[in-house]
Amino acid sequence: MKTLRYAFVFIVFWAAIVYAAESPVAGTWTGKMHDLPGIKMTVNDRRGKLTGNIVFYFLMLENGTWKVKGETNVQMIEPHLKGNTLVFAVRHAKKHGSTDPKDQEIKTFRLQLTGRNEAVFKNADNDQDLKLTRQN
Repeated sequence: MKTLRYAFVFIVFWAAIVYAAESPVAGTWTGKMHDLPGIKMTVNDRRGKLTGNIVFYFLMLENGTWKVKGETNVQMIEPHLKGNTLVFAVRHAKKHGSTDPKDQEIKTFRLQLTGRNEAVFKNADNDQDLKLTRQN
């Protein structure tokens, strides 16, 4: 009976790994702007329940050279798949660096899958596209 219990636990463990590996969106996605980090997105898929966070890098042109001047890490709100597109919202500051609730807004974004490890990050408000790659 003990052997059967261990076999069952082993099968459930491997099934969870295989299921997670088959998720079309789970993983860490990165995109660059001006050859610098622009976005880093981590998506978790726990048996169809999606969660995640996204880091937005603040880039600034200084003396003719682009530089990373900061970053903001936010949690995804209600991430869900619509066909081959991950749709989610985030709490976003209207003014960079502001933590005042009146300066916050909810922005919706989309990650449109274009390949197994490739996607296009779309800003739902003004269609600013950025190519993202999933890291293995």
